[in-house]
Amino acid sequence: MKKFLILSPAFLILNLFSHAQVIIVGGKGIVNACRLENKTVNDAGDKMRYDFTWGFAGGAYMRYYFNEATYYSTTNISLCVEALYNGYGQKYLGEITDTPAYSFTSRTRISSFDVPILINARGQAGLYGELGVSFGMIKGVKEDYTRDPEDVNNPNYSKQSANSSFTSSNLSGIFGFGIDSELNEHLNFTAGVRLTYGITDITKPQKEIQAASYTETHSVTAGIVIGFGYIINFYHDYH
Repeated sequence: MKKFLILSPAFLILNLFSHAQVIIVGGKGIVNACRLENKTVNDAGDKMRYDFTWGFAGGAYMRYYFNEATYYSTTNISLCVEALYNGYGQKYLGEITDTPAYSFTSRTRISSFDVPILINARGQAGLYGELGVSFGMIKGVKEDYTRDPEDVNNPNYSKQSANSSFTSSNLSGIFGFGIDSELNEHLNFTAGVRLTYGITDITKPQKEIQAASYTETHSVTAGIVIGFGYIINFYHDYH
């Protein structure tokens, strides 16, 4: 039984490759503007507000065309699977006017391993659109906090673990568009824009503690995607 469970996925993969006409494998990088969207922060005014935050994702991908018709047509349809390291989060600024008055900055850093699965459609002119979901496995959460003037009873800290305050996974929806083209017979180039919105409430572990004052937090990113891939054309190269 154990051998069957191990060999079945392997046979499935071999079957996909044996029937494929075109496969593109490569790497891509994404520079993101990030936000951890939360209603409490939205309503806080100067007491706590978002600061612009950069993020980065990068890794490998495979794009799979099911048959000859899906590649050699005016509209190319493919399935794309990616494996990405993803770093995102949020910076905050705040000014407290109560006595004693103070200002603060803080930052949440989230490290994640993501597996996006996308349907990619490309027109004859090279313009493409993509739609899918990303299965994110959160590997760690760190937080920074700096108060001015500093409070000895509430000292500043850097890269303090906050894993217990966040979920271990994050399911996101993805929409993207851009340009996809073949630079030569075996080199593919992609440049585009990708938007993601987290379906998962990633701060759900805090719900019991905060009770009625709790509001959900969802990750949001908007980024520039650059990718290069190697085209393996079974139809032309091996026939």
